[in-house]
This record gives sequence, C-alpha cells and structure tokens, in this order.
Amino acid sequence: MINKGTKKTNIQTDIFNIPDSIIPEHKRLFQPDWNNKPPVQKNIVKTQGKRVLTTGNILAIVSKAGTGKSSVCEGFVANLINPKCDSFGFECDLTDNGGRDKVLYIDTERTIQDTWNSWERTYRRAGISAPNVDKRLLFFNLKAVSIPERKKIVSEILMKNKDIGLIIFDGATDFIRDTNSIGEASEFIDWINTFNPSISVIVTIHSNPMDNKPRGHVGSELCRRAESVFLIRKLDDGIREITTEFEHGKNRNDGDEITNYYKYSDDVNMFISCDYSLPNNIRQTEKTDEYKQIIKEIFEGKTICSVSFIVNKLMEKTGKIEPTCKTIFYRNLVKCNLIVQSVDGYKLSEFQ
Repeated sequence: MINKGTKKTNIQTDIFNIPDSIIPEHKRLFQPDWNNKPPVQKNIVKTQGKRVLTTGNILAIVSKAGTGKSSVCEGFVANLINPKCDSFGFECDLTDNGGRDKVLYIDTERTIQDTWNSWERTYRRAGISAPNVDKRLLFFNLKAVSIPERKKIVSEILMKNKDIGLIIFDGATDFIRDTNSIGEASEFIDWINTFNPSISVIVTIHSNPMDNKPRGHVGSELCRRAESVFLIRKLDDGIREITTEFEHGKNRNDGDEITNYYKYSDDVNMFISCDYSLPNNIRQTEKTDEYKQIIKEIFEGKTICSVSFIVNKLMEKTGKIEPTCKTIFYRNLVKCNLIVQSVDGYKLSEFQ
C-alpha cells in the first residue's frame, strides 16, 4: 500500500547533522524517507582525476613492511596542508566537508623517534618549518598503549574534536590481538561504523608474507568494505608503485586503473614522486604469458566454456579463492583479449 505524503517518524532523520564525531547510540538507526536525503558525497582523496575516497568511506593500502606506506600517508596529510606539495599524485581536500577539516593520524607500529620524524617530515613535505604548526593535524603514537585501550583513547580524541573529517590508521590490524578472529574483526569494524558519517578513513594493512592478500580476517573485511584498495610494492632500482591493479585492488566509484610511482631521495631525505615506465610492459607480458598457458590447458578439447567453468578451473590451477579468480578472469583473460565472448560462453581469442 502506498502512503500519500510523508510524516516524521520516530526513526532519527538528522544523522548528517550530528555534531559529535561518534554517533550517539540512540541515533544509530537510519531509515530513509523523503525528508532525509543525505548530502552529496564530497571527494576527499583524488588521484589522476579519479575519486578514490569520498565522504564516510574507507581507503585501504595493502603492503609488506618497508615499502614506504607511512610516507604515502604522510603525503595525504601534507597535501591537505599544502595542496601544491609532492604527495605522490594524490590530492586530499577537507575544505568543503561541513567544517570537518582536521585529520587524525594514529601510528601504532613505529617507535616514538620514528613517529616524531614522520611528523616533522610531513611538515617539511608541506613546506612548513619550526616553530609553525597546522592546527588541522592531530598526530598520535599509540604503540605503548594496550590494545584494549587504543579504541578508548581514539574515541576520547574524537569526542573532544568535533571537527575531524579524516582518520588515518597507520597499522589498522594493531587494534586487535588476533588478525584471524572473526569476532575481533567485527568489533573493530563495528566501532569504525559508529564514526560520524562525515568522517572518512584511511587504513594501512600488511599483506601475507607470500602473496598480496591483506593479512587476516580483519584485513579481508576492511578491504571488502573499502571504497578503494591499493597495493604498494617494490620494483627495480628502489622504485615503489602504489596501484589498484592487482588481484584485490578496486576503486568502487571511479576508474580502477590507477598506478603512481615514487622513490627515496637522498637529497631531501624522504620519498618523492617519480616517473617510471615498464619496458615493453614487462610485468603485463609476464602475467599474460602465464595465463596464456593456463587458459590453453583449460580449453584443451573444448571450443566454448562458461564463466563458472573457467573460474572453477582457475581456482584448481592457481589455488586462489573464487573472488580472486573472478578478478583474474575479467582483468587478465577478457581484458587482455586471451578469450572473447560468444553466444554460448567464451572461446579462445584468435590472438591466443
């Protein structure tokens, strides 16, 4: 039955007007009606003209240790302070975010000395020197704080600062004891979900030692819920790349073919952006050659194969899970023109 007209309901309708940085418990239930359309999501982080983090969403960075992921996080903050600085191709903007123009940086991995150096380097990258500071930056090291207390302290900081618009968790998995615990992962993500809907979040997550999969159940869940997922990896000659073009990469609300490069500079004692070209597209060539062989084996004795058949065979041959093999199917087989669609399924490309 259709009700003509609308009424104010007992379900809260002003969730986007809450001044607190944490949503009060009695206002956490949201029911859409004609009177409570949310404001348009703002672009908080962009790169190459593509939005990779919008209001209230999560941007995840996956990497192994020692790749410079904290430097990338410093770049986000420095660009917020000085939009003209070198920030590895990323632009961070909180100027049109309902007055929430502060960034909270939480470091749970590094020593006190390293955190101070990171804080100083952020200002140096932004072109600011002592004794000047920018009041929009809140920088904390929680390494010495017990795991159960970390969420409590961050919540207290949020309650005292009603103008925080971006939180960077440099070491998100350090908020739980067991990265494979479904319960702990759910509690951590449930906590993030209580943040004001105008607060966006950036998380760094370590990958597994032998592959690029985010570590543990919490890593997988954060990436599943994230708007965009980037991988940082080392290339030749000290070059690093930060890219969405890997098996777990994505950018849900814009183009997902994004790669930026950076390297360490002894001249300025920090990472800087750089240009890099893969000679003859080496990495893609190697990957394509690998999948050429696999797809030939899958199609042996067959002319047409269904998507589900190919994905299942990819799981058998690569040992990867179904979502990863679906990504391989579209990104490495279809997009690279190894197979083409026909009326009844997919067949080998004439270029195969």
